[in-house]
Amino acid sequence: MKVRIKNYFKRVFSGVSKWQLIYWWILRALMIYAFFDTAFFGSDYTASNPPIQILANLVGMFAYEIIQMFPEKNRFRFFSSTFQNITILGFFLGSFGGAYMNLYYTLPAYDKILHAFGTAEAVYIGYEYLCATQLKLKKPCPHQIINFGALGFGFILSSAWELFEFTYDQFFGGDAQHWSYQAALEAAGGDPDKIFQLIPMNDISRFALMDTMGDIILNFIGAFALFAFLSFYPYRHRGKNDINAKIEAMNKAEKEEVSVK
Repeated sequence: MKVRIKNYFKRVFSGVSKWQLIYWWILRALMIYAFFDTAFFGSDYTASNPPIQILANLVGMFAYEIIQMFPEKNRFRFFSSTFQNITILGFFLGSFGGAYMNLYYTLPAYDKILHAFGTAEAVYIGYEYLCATQLKLKKPCPHQIINFGALGFGFILSSAWELFEFTYDQFFGGDAQHWSYQAALEAAGGDPDKIFQLIPMNDISRFALMDTMGDIILNFIGAFALFAFLSFYPYRHRGKNDINAKIEAMNKAEKEEVSVK
């Protein structure tokens, strides 16, 4: 057991730099504070951001450490630690910033910005997932193809989120899609200027549609922004991090080992 625990921590720290740990734990510490504030000290935002939601997001902020517990051949073990630099920020901005600090209604366009960021994050995760799949299967692939796969992955997740919002509102009485202008107005403290609309609304009955279409437009922008970045800088397909070169070297070594036997 001691050996397993020692090997686990060795895996975790061997793939993480000091600045990453500092960055991760600053955000985690703030989330822990938010959890205790809502759970035990009656924060004003408890109703809109219950402790269980903060706790779930806090667990997500340990994704890299969690996947290091997976079996050695599990593809998630091939994720680089860099993916958590983005995902941990997504959890933090959504739960701590958006709900706990109530920035969804005190900072104009915060929700729409998060939609763009969230879809960009989904494309980023898709890229990491496909790179991990390459390493698991030991199959080289041009990064251009991986990038398009990541783009599709991002759109799938962003669509799944819109479906979740619809389901939550339809069957559990939520207002994630702002189907009710009155509910959104109440959440904004009665100030209509705090309800940001990307698309001008000339009819209050179209409020829910405008909100959802604004989300989709920002999803589109976020996805293609990250796709453009990966096309310019495919960080796992260049230089010393080129996984295609690593895969070819591994395959060559295996062939040579077989020929010697």
